[in-house]
Amino acid sequence: MRRHFNTEEQCEPEIHYMVKLDERVDRIKRFFIDRGKYFIINRARQYGKTTTLCALEEYLKKDYVVVSMDFQGISTAEYQDESAFVKAFKRMFIEALEENESKPKELKAAMESLKNSEQSTLSEMFHLLSEICKVSPQPVVMMIDEVDTVSDNQVFIDFLAMLRRDYIRRRKKPVFHSVVLASVYDIKNLRLKFRMDEEHRYNSPWNIAADFDIEMAFSVKQIENMLLEYEKDNHTGMDVAEVAEEIFEYTSGYPYLVSAICKIMDEKLLCADTFVNGNNLWKKEGVMEAVKKILQSNIPLFDNMVKQLDTYSDLRKMIEDILYQGKQISFSPAEKSINLGLMFGFFKEEGGHVAVANRIFEMYLLNLFIAEESLRSDMFLYGQSSKNQFAVEHQFNNG
Repeated sequence: MRRHFNTEEQCEPEIHYMVKLDERVDRIKRFFIDRGKYFIINRARQYGKTTTLCALEEYLKKDYVVVSMDFQGISTAEYQDESAFVKAFKRMFIEALEENESKPKELKAAMESLKNSEQSTLSEMFHLLSEICKVSPQPVVMMIDEVDTVSDNQVFIDFLAMLRRDYIRRRKKPVFHSVVLASVYDIKNLRLKFRMDEEHRYNSPWNIAADFDIEMAFSVKQIENMLLEYEKDNHTGMDVAEVAEEIFEYTSGYPYLVSAICKIMDEKLLCADTFVNGNNLWKKEGVMEAVKKILQSNIPLFDNMVKQLDTYSDLRKMIEDILYQGKQISFSPAEKSINLGLMFGFFKEEGGHVAVANRIFEMYLLNLFIAEESLRSDMFLYGQSSKNQFAVEHQFNNG
């Protein structure tokens, strides 16, 4: 299969051109896994979380028993009842262990006990999970992707509370050596998804997670190395360093946007009239044309951004102030809207001030605000015009 750029699924080095993650996963292993940390990889949508988890799982197999799950495999109905959640979780846990080709034979009996158990409460389930950790000849690492898929219910909160309870007692009983969660929301910020009248429910599960400070945006050098792999296969004659710099200039290394630009240039622009025979394709002109196509597309990433703007009006107002008025806002992650903007990928810190994360987001959001403002103005003018057709000197015109 010809390797290609990928924006639809997790990246695999055998079939996709991708940034090498060796250094990233090695840092995660040394500074988080080996030290037995409980942490969450929280980044914006399409920021490479799942790809990182897959690479990390493979990297850890030599030294750990890795149980990797995805909470998208649990239905909404299974979250609503503790017994149903326990059954679903046990099913996924067993499947993850069975898929692990390097699982030790010592786990077989404990796995059968978990599979055949009739227990239906979280406390009983965690007892059986502890037994698995006890008999495993290697430390057990639990990884859960999309942990915020359905979080606004008591069963999920109870699950996190049990996870926390066992983790802080890990020196007294066998438990997971390390816990890795992945989602858009930091575990401390999952509470933002709850209704305000339920604030009393979320005070304890949030205070043990280590801060995940590993850089996940692509650097210019990482983009350059990816393009070098492409150039070896396709011989375009591009100036790899120049093209990598230009891509970074528009994306600031946002993983999805980097891949999207490359994918459009590779698959769509080659046949465009502007780039006959590939002339000027893998140059600044090609990058600019790919950016235009992204801005004209209705991609899920943009849909999600609009959803967040509709949900958080203060965040929207802050972005409008920055883009429309050039307002300089001091960077303080403790401020709610700034914190949200960082979490959802809207913002970055630049010179001590809040800045929009990249040029593509700047252009998209500015175009969105201008279009909405124009629509509101047009509707107002149309409303005034229509009103005049039906009202004459404060009296209805019956024609």
